Amino acid sequence: MLRHLSWETTDTLARDQLRMFSDLGEAVRIGDSDRPRMLLLNGEQWAEWATFLNDGPLPAEPPLPTMLQRLGRASHHLTVLAERRARVPRA
Repeated sequence: MLRHLSWETTDTLARDQLRMFSDLGEAVRIGDSDRPRMLLLNGEQWAEWATFLNDGPLPAEPPLPTMLQRLGRASHHLTVLAERRARVPRA
């Protein structure tokens, strides 16, 4: 069965955004337990999105548009945090 090209693009976008959030979280040393809270996810939802990142099915909750907004907001905050930490001289 052929997959619709726009769905593949959306799927790739969602995985890339989640991967970027995870990479930023690692870069600024945000713990695994804090990451779901930053995205307003409970443990089950976080597990479903982690499975999605590893080529699993798209979770139903939160809906993709909501999740993309949350990822954008959280990634922005992590980027600002990383930039601030980079400016602070280390002793």
